Amino acid sequence: MLRPPVAKGPRGRRIAGTAPRRKASIRPRTSPARDDEVSAVAHAVDVLVALEHGPEDLAGVARATGLPAATVRRLLASLGYGDLVVHDPAAKTFLLGPGCFGILDAVVRGGGGLDVIAGPILARLGASTAETVALYVRAGPRRICAAQVASPQPVRYTARLGMEKPVHAGSMGKVLLAFSDPDERSEILDHLELIEFTDVKVSDRDAIERELQIVRRRGYALSRDERSAGATSISAPVFDNGGRALAALSILGPTERLPDAVLAKLRPSLLVAAREISSRLATVAARKR
Repeated sequence: MLRPPVAKGPRGRRIAGTAPRRKASIRPRTSPARDDEVSAVAHAVDVLVALEHGPEDLAGVARATGLPAATVRRLLASLGYGDLVVHDPAAKTFLLGPGCFGILDAVVRGGGGLDVIAGPILARLGASTAETVALYVRAGPRRICAAQVASPQPVRYTARLGMEKPVHAGSMGKVLLAFSDPDERSEILDHLELIEFTDVKVSDRDAIERELQIVRRRGYALSRDERSAGATSISAPVFDNGGRALAALSILGPTERLPDAVLAKLRPSLLVAAREISSRLATVAARKR
């Protein structure tokens, strides 16, 4: 039997005696708003992946992702809130920021853009010391060189960017361990193979723990010939806005050129530079609030 059509009066009210309209029985699996949210997250990941090989300008990110430039601009601004992406105004490019180190640290349980914030300070420290200046971050039981200004001298020690080394050897690793979360530090030392690379002994767990206490008390670490024979370094912590040791700032060079007296002269400049980088990170974080 056919039902009469619905008749409506003023303001859409149903007129008595007419049949009500039947509602559709099929509903969408997700709402349009939900689809938009998922799409935005996927596009943000696309932007991060587009930057994994190095800096890109706005047009380059748009080409890599296939997204409109206006959309890419909004996504870059959102990712900048958590320092996942950093803008280099001088080069007019975007690159992965220090916020990614926190994600990396959580993923591997073991932290770029960081060099854009710290770059001028590294350059100034390198010029004043004439030695190699480097910035290291920790990923699990490894330390990674994230930025570097090489010494202009013909005899020098440098580290390849992205190079990974065990965290227990060298002043930079000691700083990253000393100022890490106590539970994480214990877990790393429990599972880390404490191998030695030179004649200097770095495999005694108790000795390492005692030295890390000294590093925390002094606020810096020293090493001689631990990772490479003939190499000496001094390192200080760089803290993020939450007081976590995000990186280690290091001065390194030939042992014969860095006796105790020279290291004592270099130490104040190193500590000032490390505090300045920490301050810049805190300023950047405050701007995102």
